[in-house]
Amino acid sequence: MYLVIVLAGGALMLRISTQRDDLVTQQRAVVAAAPLDNAQQAQLSATQKRLEDLRIQLNARSGKVGVIAPQGPPEIADLARDVDAMRLQMNRALYDAVRARETIEQSASVVLQLRSELATGVEDLPDGWTVAAQLQPAEGVVAGDCYDVIQLQLSRLGLVVVDISGHGAVSGILALRCKELLRAGLRDGFEPDEAVLWASEQLDDLGEETFLTAFVAVVDLPTGEVTYASAGHPPPLLCSPSHAAELEPTGPIVGPFVGGPWRNATAGLEPGDMLAVYTDGLIEVRNAAGKEFGLQRLTDLVCGAAPDDAEAIVKRCVDDVTSFAPGRLRDDVTIVLLCRGPGETNA
Repeated sequence: MYLVIVLAGGALMLRISTQRDDLVTQQRAVVAAAPLDNAQQAQLSATQKRLEDLRIQLNARSGKVGVIAPQGPPEIADLARDVDAMRLQMNRALYDAVRARETIEQSASVVLQLRSELATGVEDLPDGWTVAAQLQPAEGVVAGDCYDVIQLQLSRLGLVVVDISGHGAVSGILALRCKELLRAGLRDGFEPDEAVLWASEQLDDLGEETFLTAFVAVVDLPTGEVTYASAGHPPPLLCSPSHAAELEPTGPIVGPFVGGPWRNATAGLEPGDMLAVYTDGLIEVRNAAGKEFGLQRLTDLVCGAAPDDAEAIVKRCVDDVTSFAPGRLRDDVTIVLLCRGPGETNA
């Protein structure tokens, strides 16, 4: 069937081409017999029209604008050259349009994949433990923030939150690179401070104006002990039923002119406690009056809630930020909430 269709199409193209060549010959004969009377002039016009119709058919079947040979009287030859120049422009514009469409399709796929990698899904945790997270980009769908929750061996959990200066796709690529380095370090058995140091050594090609903050923690799930290193990151909140504490940085930011040192610190998550790790875009957002959302407002939201509904707490925090300062965010917003249920007991 395919062969029959190809042969039939080829025969049709050959017939049209033959008709075109015959008409070209007729046109030349008419033009050569000058001067032209009215009947000859009409015959010439009819021949040119038929030739143009055949040319359109050929071009339509081949899917492109064909070459028009500059033949005939000077006026017709000049017109043919102009049309041929237009053909070249149209072909070039068509080619550029196709390439632009392909580029957009490829870019969209890359951006969506990058977005999913920056905000990875959270794996199931042992009974009594829950984790929820949300990332809200300030620009487009890609942020300079990222987070990761990693199941490690020996009933341990890795927690990473990174904030790159700036936002958008360029910062997003750097954030993903940093996250993968920290993930690899924790899975290789590095302590949080060692993971931060190793990642900063690999990121020795940061630009002069690029820096990042990071919070890296390892949680022992049976005991609730949290070992963490904070590279200039906003202080996470450790909320218990009776009080709230801030986990201060344990070293400087990571940047082109900063090389540590970083150290580890420890904290404990008792039954009923929550650990909220966030980026500065959440607490530094300002409303129309210039007032910041602030750490106290976040503390009231998180520490005033029950630890058994992490998803709802995270959603409310982001919703309150966006309603506090309506319109477009000026910085990426990220929050990760790790909760230890009240029924969990120490091993």
